[in-house]
Amino acid sequence: MIKRYAMNKIFVSTLVFGLLVLFYLVPSPSFDIEVVEEDNKDKKENVVYLLDEDNYVSRVISYYDESDIEGLIREKIKILINGDKSLGKFYSLIPKNTILKDVKVEKDSVYLNFNKEILNVNKYLEESMIEAIVFSLTEINGINNVYINVDSEKLTKLPKSGREIPYPLTRSFGINKKYDLNSLNDIDKTTIYFVKSSDEIEYYVPVTKVNNDSRDKIEIIVDELSSNNVYKTNLMSYLNNNTKVLSVNEDNNEIVVNFNSAIFNDINTKEILEEVIYTISLSINDNYDVSSIVFNVENEEIYKSVNKSIE
Repeated sequence: MIKRYAMNKIFVSTLVFGLLVLFYLVPSPSFDIEVVEEDNKDKKENVVYLLDEDNYVSRVISYYDESDIEGLIREKIKILINGDKSLGKFYSLIPKNTILKDVKVEKDSVYLNFNKEILNVNKYLEESMIEAIVFSLTEINGINNVYINVDSEKLTKLPKSGREIPYPLTRSFGINKKYDLNSLNDIDKTTIYFVKSSDEIEYYVPVTKVNNDSRDKIEIIVDELSSNNVYKTNLMSYLNNNTKVLSVNEDNNEIVVNFNSAIFNDINTKEILEEVIYTISLSINDNYDVSSIVFNVENEEIYKSVNKSIE
């Protein structure tokens, strides 16, 4: 009995030893993991305006290969019809079966000719669709005016509401409009860009405030961005609510805005948050015809923003 137990123990030990040898000597199978990286370093940014989950027409970045201006326009309209999977939770505004039949560019104007499918836009989104088209195309350097035709006839009214479309369509048409009117006289518009996030990705949402405010637009912009009362809690601004505009000087296509020190994220390093620079710069670009923006703090130049253009 004892002899049999000893033999079994020796057998088990030998078996375990053999398995360990096999484990170390025989290489384990290797698995190649394919890492897919989207490399956009050889492409250019393509700014388009798509609908986010809260129905804001939002400024998002796609990418495109080198192309002439007509090709870029077609690429933008393609995204406005079909969306872009790389952009996540953003939605196209032009009906899916719409076809862009023709594109014509003359000086600073672009003429688009669609088929009748564009008229099938959702009645709640028809104005947002026009906003998305206008703001996407006027991101192209040199394009200021947009005209829309349907089967070669000018689209004079919004398809569902019948409201007249004011031509030429420019960025003054506004976007994500908010009305705060005391009178039908002396109406003005100011477009302000806010920060928003989705799936931990930040993007920018322009809101056109329609009111009777006669102040300088930079004062309205800073006042809105520094206010605790943003339009909704999901629209954000990183601008300190004590930030003030001390002076403004516009000359030779450049605007110099002089702020107090509250604009600093860190007064010791004299740093301004990137989000603050972007919201103010984008807002100024939509309200002033300037090529560069200088951020001064108490008369000291801290940052200069030069408009990016698509050639």
